Amino acid sequence: MRRVPGIKMLKAVLPIMLFVFAFPPFSFASPVNRASYWVGRLKSPDEIILGASGIEELNDIIISRNGQMADLDRLPKTVFGGPLTEWLLHDPMPSTDAKRYDARGRRLKGAFFDAIFENMDLGGVDGVNEVRPCVVIDRADVRAFPTDEPVLVSPAKKGFDAFQYSSVYPTERAALLHVSRDGRWGFFQTSTVRGWIRLDKVALVDDAMENENSGPWAPLVVTGSKVKVYGDGRFKTLLGTVPMGAVLDMREAGGADGPYIVRFPKAGTDGSVIWADGYVKKGADVNEGFLPYTKRNVIEQAFKMLGEEYGWGGKDGKRDCSVFIKDLFASMGIRLPRNSRDQRSIGEVLADWDYPEGDIQDALSNAEPGITLLGLKGHIMLYIGERDNRPYVIHQVYGYVEKSRLKVINRVAVTDLDLGRRSKAGPLKKRIRSVNEVLVPSAPDGRPGYEGAPPDPSSGI
Repeated sequence: MRRVPGIKMLKAVLPIMLFVFAFPPFSFASPVNRASYWVGRLKSPDEIILGASGIEELNDIIISRNGQMADLDRLPKTVFGGPLTEWLLHDPMPSTDAKRYDARGRRLKGAFFDAIFENMDLGGVDGVNEVRPCVVIDRADVRAFPTDEPVLVSPAKKGFDAFQYSSVYPTERAALLHVSRDGRWGFFQTSTVRGWIRLDKVALVDDAMENENSGPWAPLVVTGSKVKVYGDGRFKTLLGTVPMGAVLDMREAGGADGPYIVRFPKAGTDGSVIWADGYVKKGADVNEGFLPYTKRNVIEQAFKMLGEEYGWGGKDGKRDCSVFIKDLFASMGIRLPRNSRDQRSIGEVLADWDYPEGDIQDALSNAEPGITLLGLKGHIMLYIGERDNRPYVIHQVYGYVEKSRLKVINRVAVTDLDLGRRSKAGPLKKRIRSVNEVLVPSAPDGRPGYEGAPPDPSSGI
C-alpha cells in the first residue's frame, strides 16, 4: 500500500486542531501558540543558564530538601523497619466515615479499605529490610496503596484518582523495599516518589551481573514528547514508549541512516532483568546527551507538548501540570520533584505566599521567561513572557471557572493570567502563591523545603 505523505504530521496535529475548534479563544493561529514567537522576544535565548556542574549542584540541593526523592545510585543496601513503616503509612488510609467512591460513583465501604490495609502486610516489615534494585519494564502507575481500583473524592471527579501518585516508564530505575501480602505489589523508592507498583511491571537487577554488563553506554536522551523503542531494526515490534527526559543506554549510534541501538529491559523467568537490543528510529526526536539548559530549549521543549490531553498523576500515559514541568526540564538533566507543591519550593524562590517571602506581583513583573515557575494552590505553570503588557504561561491545565461554571480545557495550553477573571476566586494572576526560578538558590539553606507529599485531588486547576 502506498503511504500517504504527511499522515504522521496529521496524527500529531489532530489533537491540537480539535482543541482549537473546541476553544476558539486559544486559536492555534495566534502567534502566542508558537514557540518561535516567544523565543524571538528573548534577548539571549541561547545563553547557558546552568552548565553541567551547576545542574548537578541544583539536583543535589533539590534531592536533599525533598523527603520523597532519592538518588538511586546512593541508596543503602538496607533500610530499618521504623522508617520503612513510616513511609508505608505516609498517606493515611481514608477513615470509615470518609466519603470515597469507586469508578462507577458508588460509595466505598470500610471493608474495601480494611482489605487494602491488610494487604500492605505491615507485620512483614523486619527490623532490617533489604533494598533491592530494580528496573521498570513496562509503563506503570505509582499508587498510594496496593490496588488498581480508582478511589474518588467525588463521583463527579472521575479523572482524579486519590490513590494515584505518579507513573514510571521502561528503563527507569527503582528500589524494592517491601512486598504486599498477596505478592502482587511492591513498595518502591523511585527517583521522585515512594509508592506501590505492580511487581509484574519491574525486573530485579543483580549488581554483579550489572557490573559485568555496564557498557560503555552513551546516553541517548528523549527530547520529543514520547519516543517509541522497537525490538527489531525494521521497526515492526514495539517494545515500549518512553517520555521526554528519559535516558536510554545507547550501544550504537547507527551511522547516518541506521537506527540507534539501545538496551531495553524485560523480565526473565526468575523475575530478574534481561537486557535486549532496542531500536530507535534515526529521525526520532532524541539527542545524544542532555540538551543545554537555555531559555530557547526550555520553551521549545514545552511547546512540543502543546495540545496534549490532561492526565492526573500520569494516568494512562498522559501528563498533569507537574509531570509536564518535570519532563520538559528533565530533557536538560534537571531533576524536579513530582508534585506542584514541591516544585514551587525549588531553585531561587523570589516570592512565596506561604512563608511569606517577597512580593508576588513585584516578582511576577520581573520574572525571567523560560526559567520561572508560577505556582497556585495545586497547580504549576511555566512563564514564557509578556504580550500587550499581559504575562503569558504555558501549562497543562484541566480547566478554569467562569461565572461559577467549570470550563474544561483538558490540554496543554498557552494562556494569559487573566484566565478565570469572571470567577469568584478571581484570575490566575491574583491567585499566584509563588514565583521561583529554576536556578541554584543563592541561599539553599535559608528557608525550609517542603516534605514531599502526594498532591491533593480536591484542589488545583
